[in-house]
Amino acid sequence: MNLKPGGKQPKMRNTVFGLNNQYQSMVNENEEPKGMKQVLIERGLWKNGLNADCQLCKDKVDDITRIDCCARRIISLQPDFLAQKSALEEAILEAGHLCIFYPKFHCELNFIERYWGAAKRYARENCDYSWSSLQRVVPVALESVDMIMIRKFARKAWRYMDLYRNGITGKLAEYAAKKYKSHRLNYKFIYQITYFKRK
Repeated sequence: MNLKPGGKQPKMRNTVFGLNNQYQSMVNENEEPKGMKQVLIERGLWKNGLNADCQLCKDKVDDITRIDCCARRIISLQPDFLAQKSALEEAILEAGHLCIFYPKFHCELNFIERYWGAAKRYARENCDYSWSSLQRVVPVALESVDMIMIRKFARKAWRYMDLYRNGITGKLAEYAAKKYKSHRLNYKFIYQITYFKRK
């Protein structure tokens, strides 16, 4: 969103805010998007001299006490903006599917990543990477990973989730996921083993 109306910014849908669910249009009478300033004025949150962004927000400095340093920060902390789903998530939910976003950089929690990895390994071994070869090999590569392997990938992801849920992270989680594959996992035992290994 821009600070002022118009310009290159997407048209946002109308929203409701406040305790009494007050309606707010996100476009003005000319059908151009309102800017952050107008939206904040209508909500009674505008302060004179506010900038669109501040350096702390641009540097992504995480500070929960900073709530009104710039217009973008104020508007980003509004409940209706926080609750807004992405267009992708809305499309998936509208189609009747479940949409799950995993934490970034934690591919061990997503068994689909392991499935893709196994399919890519097959493709690398059986493809010269020409367009015609890719068109022929990719569907076969996806079929090459059988259901038993997919279930193993899912179980491994579940083990990592279980370890993280119980406070075991980092190298210790990698060690535990590799070493202990039983559903009868004793977390105290894992802590003891790694404690003695460190000594």
